[in-house]
Amino acid sequence: METFVIPDPGRIAVIEVEADIARSPEDAFDYCSDPMNEPQWNVRMKGVEKVTDGPFDVGARYRMEFVSGPPVMSECVRLERPSVWEMFGRSKVMRSGWRGRVLAGPAGAHLVLRMEIQLRGVLALATPLLRRRMRPELQRDIATIKATLEEAGRPPEQSPQSGG
Repeated sequence: METFVIPDPGRIAVIEVEADIARSPEDAFDYCSDPMNEPQWNVRMKGVEKVTDGPFDVGARYRMEFVSGPPVMSECVRLERPSVWEMFGRSKVMRSGWRGRVLAGPAGAHLVLRMEIQLRGVLALATPLLRRRMRPELQRDIATIKATLEEAGRPPEQSPQSGG
């Protein structure tokens, strides 16, 4: 995939992960694309606040807080349900791009998440370290998304009291 939303690329950490999920592409898209759901699967996120009115769509902006680093202001720059969404974020120390792509897969949905991070100033020298640190975190996040969606898609188990 090409670099997508960060102008003046310079040094960029690019991390991409993917997973097959036993849910419909629409279910996977709706859950993953909504920034308000991110604290459920990203353990490094403390909170997210929508700062614009209206539904999640191109132009919607969010203030995101993480366990480390300054808050990030993110904006939806592309939304094509049920296949792709892109967010662009800025903080005092970085610019970031986030793309999700959902395709029909053999198990239901094939989810691809791509993150691009460009550190500013002298922090740019740490880009290779950032890439190595972020890859396992993004792999953990997509595993959490998969488990959450697949668990939500299972029919409830019948208890012995219900005769099942």
